[in-house]
Amino acid sequence: GRLRLAFVSPVGFELLPHWVRGFRAHSPGVALDLIEATGDVQLAALERGEIDAGVLLHSPGFVPARLASLPVAEEPLVLALPAAHPLATARRLSAAQVLAQPLVLFPRRILPSIADALFALYHAHGQSPQVAQEAIQMQTIVNLVAAGLGVAWVPRSVTRFERSGVVYREWAQAGVPRCETRLVWAQGEPRPALTRFVGFVREQAQSPAC
Repeated sequence: GRLRLAFVSPVGFELLPHWVRGFRAHSPGVALDLIEATGDVQLAALERGEIDAGVLLHSPGFVPARLASLPVAEEPLVLALPAAHPLATARRLSAAQVLAQPLVLFPRRILPSIADALFALYHAHGQSPQVAQEAIQMQTIVNLVAAGLGVAWVPRSVTRFERSGVVYREWAQAGVPRCETRLVWAQGEPRPALTRFVGFVREQAQSPAC
């Protein structure tokens, strides 16, 4: 069989390479077509039957309507800062300092639940996000941070993208959003390749090593 799998870019830093290696060993007879796509593009492609499954990021517990899904991982958002920024080496990150920084942010349409959670964090502190630049891919967002356009909130797995000129810092502040990685697929008659992949990912999600 053949499986057409779409994925958002942060998954490519950690989970996807692990899955591809493991699934090829687990099911060598299944051809795997990988397509990098944002969440909004994936949902439209699933509706049109152009892909078999997608890997999305959402706020924990958010489930796209009319789709079968499986949560596979959860992680916090961390700050990406220009290496020369004063907060990159500051001993303490105060809310007033962090939330006043210009932001490099993804468009809301591609990660709506996470964007809403971020805006809620700012509003809870009486701040409005100052969006300096929008970008779609996480690699581009990190590159724009390195260029000094602002700071960015990225999933912790993105810290595997070691870009010179960028420092990643976790912020131990109540209300900092977390993001959940979720495998989604259209409900309906099961297809063997998809069924095998869902079963494989479910086993990986339950493994302490994943």
